[in-house]
Amino acid sequence: MNILSLQLGHNATVGLFQDGKIKALVSQERFDYIKNSKAFPKDAIKWIMDLLNLNGEDIDVVAVAGLFIYPNQMNIVRGRASLVSSTWAYLDYKCSSIADIIRALYKPVKQLALNKAKELLYKQLEKFGIAKNKVVFVEHHLCHAYTPYFGFLGGKKAFTLLTLDGAGDFYSATVGVGKEGIYKRLSTTPIKASLGYIYSTTTQFLGMKPLEHEYKVMGLAPYAKEKYAKKVYEKFKQIIWLREDGLTFDSKFPTSRFGIYLKENLCGERFDNIAYAVQKLTEQLITQWVRNAINKTGINRVATSGGVFMNVKANMLLAYMEEIDEIFFTPSAGDESNPIGAAYYTYLHHLKGDPKKIKPIKDLYLGPSFSNDEIEEFIKKKELKRKYKVSYYKDIEGVIAELIAKGEVVARFAGRAEWGARALGNRTILADPSKMESFFKVNDQIKMRDFWMPFAPTMLNERADEYIENPYKRKAPYMILAFRSTEEGRKYFKAAMHQADKTLRPQILEKSWNPKYYKIIKEFENITGIGGVLNTSFNLHGKPIATFPWQALDVFEHSKLKYLAMENWLIEK
Repeated sequence: MNILSLQLGHNATVGLFQDGKIKALVSQERFDYIKNSKAFPKDAIKWIMDLLNLNGEDIDVVAVAGLFIYPNQMNIVRGRASLVSSTWAYLDYKCSSIADIIRALYKPVKQLALNKAKELLYKQLEKFGIAKNKVVFVEHHLCHAYTPYFGFLGGKKAFTLLTLDGAGDFYSATVGVGKEGIYKRLSTTPIKASLGYIYSTTTQFLGMKPLEHEYKVMGLAPYAKEKYAKKVYEKFKQIIWLREDGLTFDSKFPTSRFGIYLKENLCGERFDNIAYAVQKLTEQLITQWVRNAINKTGINRVATSGGVFMNVKANMLLAYMEEIDEIFFTPSAGDESNPIGAAYYTYLHHLKGDPKKIKPIKDLYLGPSFSNDEIEEFIKKKELKRKYKVSYYKDIEGVIAELIAKGEVVARFAGRAEWGARALGNRTILADPSKMESFFKVNDQIKMRDFWMPFAPTMLNERADEYIENPYKRKAPYMILAFRSTEEGRKYFKAAMHQADKTLRPQILEKSWNPKYYKIIKEFENITGIGGVLNTSFNLHGKPIATFPWQALDVFEHSKLKYLAMENWLIEK
């Protein structure tokens, strides 16, 4: 049984579900080398089908995440005059009831565009030999809910399930319950009251890219002075709130028009105060919302999904809530995770699969890999030995550990590439976390990040309690959760922590998850006594994580990176 699952549009992603589990998962950005690529994911589809030796006839179902296919998802350019667009936005902001009437009248025209986009989808799939009668569509927030509950947790224990993002199909947030393999939705928040829209619009207002740089706003927020930022927060909190039911959000006006409010009310305010305000609003609403949901369901195990839960500081507050017995944060929780939920939903509901045969995802190493022979062939083809020192080491992990311990920065390219936004050891840049020189080396020579943005560590599971405050023993294998640091953490991870609030966003690594990466850190520990390393994604600023050898070489040659370890090969400038 083969289910090909697709996320189209922003950060287009493809998954393949086979034998009760996800066998491969990769985003189109890794192929066309465009961050959060919106292109139709033909390269990702081809790679997955080649990897598993499948043709179109082998695909039983194509599960599309979302009920609607939009023109921009199929690269149909739709122009719209800026004057008309701005006038419409202002009408929606000032009088959304009239705008709703106009929207209803416009619906047939919109439907024609949606149908055209759907037909183009079918034509694209026909190129792979996949008939259009195999395509099913799964509602966006159902995908978000099914991703953690079935995709990672196996669908057995009872969980309170929360989804929260900018918008998807009809909703921006849902509360539900997963119990004994059955999901039941309890509440929905319409798109009009989207907390995610408020955050992404604020990101744009601050001169950064929405749907990409929200993490920069989160990182900036702790630098504000609370006594000055509170008045800005007061202007934010009057726009969106929780209704009396405690489970759904409501807003003063459609939050997709929040940019107009910002221009009218916050021009001239300090950028750090605005970042503080939107972060505080997000933290306060989310924590109260989750608390209300637990009170409603009576289930103290919680699972979250949707792009707003990429906010590791809000997640941290949830992890410190004593009323939660267990909590799971979907890794890379944006729409790129929806092919997971779409696949499991389709298996259970369209194909009537046996829930007992579901195999949850463990690690995220679901992308391309390259053997030592393939790396050697690449080295020869690019004539790298003519430009660099190239060596083969049987114990490359020990060599990497020694270099890091000497203060060097090493890029590691090994095993299957990680899916998602976080580097988890296989496509990663490593350095000594205890020296601030590491921060400046990585930032100034390679990453070029904004000065206020921290790097993150990978810690050995058995040493993590020395470095982070984790009173409820929350698991953190995916770098989707921040913690307050201990005194030891502040001493040994100063280059991999947030300099303003001293929090750490670790990957806590168990040996069984990635033995070779574990070995590097263990060897580094043997030399230095420190049970972790600085770990940041292997990419240039604004580019996706390097997934293929040519991309690794691109980062190496367009930065001051000195060492590149590709499987057992070490390339040195």
